[in-house]
Amino acid sequence: MPAGRPIVVEVAGLAGAGKSTLASALARLDPEMRARPRLPDRTYLATVPALLRTFLSLHWPFRGMRTKEMKRILRVGALHRWVRERPPGGTVLFDEGPVYMLARTLVFGGDGIRTAAFERWWRAAIADWAATLDVVVWLDAPDHVLAARIETRAQPHPLRGAQEQAVRAFFSTYRDAFNRVLAELCGPGGPQLWWIATDTRLPGNTARAVLARLHSLRAPTTPVLELAR
Repeated sequence: MPAGRPIVVEVAGLAGAGKSTLASALARLDPEMRARPRLPDRTYLATVPALLRTFLSLHWPFRGMRTKEMKRILRVGALHRWVRERPPGGTVLFDEGPVYMLARTLVFGGDGIRTAAFERWWRAAIADWAATLDVVVWLDAPDHVLAARIETRAQPHPLRGAQEQAVRAFFSTYRDAFNRVLAELCGPGGPQLWWIATDTRLPGNTARAVLARLHSLRAPTTPVLELAR
């Protein structure tokens, strides 16, 4: 692992996979971990100039403001800037980080983002994060388990009470988007991908297993790490 910056980790997965639960558990187990950081406004402002060409391309020809798309693109860039400014050592943990934002951009961007400037931005963003992320912890469970969790958890979600067909379509669309992001991001030289089935493991056990593996990344030699499916 690079000595000049923190270990950078993202916990990713579909709605109901347990991202927030795992991130919170990791933060409790390791108080020194910078988990789910909130970025200052100045980081977003400093990121805007490099993205102006991409933003303009999203509006040519003009078919209305693409505010949400710009916000997602800005978030991806601002997170990267923020990580580059971190002091050495420690661990940074995202649960709605670049993997999540890139996938949401694919899901909601539609034909309006299919521009040459957007494709250039996409390739650059993938390259930046492939060189910056150390680990993507992918949480997964069968769709019926995810749907049941969405129905019973405290946080509201648009899928709550939805028809089964709509739920299946939602998960399928997001899986396709995440699969593309992970395939492009986690290639040679990219982050390690740890797959965890959250329907067969207790959250506390998962958090301790993940934390042990993160600590091992600081060791002089790191074996190939896999979490049992």
